[in-house]
Amino acid sequence: MKSETVKETREKVLSLIENEYESDAAFEREMELPAKTVNNWRRGRSSSFMKMLPALAESFDISVGELLDMPITRDSSELSSDEIELLTLYRKCAVLSPKQRIAMSKSLETIINLYLNSAPDKKKTKQKE
Repeated sequence: MKSETVKETREKVLSLIENEYESDAAFEREMELPAKTVNNWRRGRSSSFMKMLPALAESFDISVGELLDMPITRDSSELSSDEIELLTLYRKCAVLSPKQRIAMSKSLETIINLYLNSAPDKKKTKQKE
């Protein structure tokens, strides 16, 4: 990624922290980050925020695209009702910590993979009929 994009994203993240949180320390506590993380971002010593864009976007209630100044449309017209239901359930988990959301997401992925791997092969089922 271009250093200019990283710099602009850093400025946006820091601005959001200033506007949304009482202090850098309050933000770090909420996000379960080590002390001085934001200070390192401010001084340009770290760009670890780039790896955290999904969690940061969620914390600020914006999209990753908005953090990167590349808005993503929220058009869901191409989604099925099942997909919308899953997204609705996932969004209910916004109150969870980033670690809990990751664990939940991995659990769901595991469950889906188990179902897919245990489902009878459609070709075999059709041949038996």
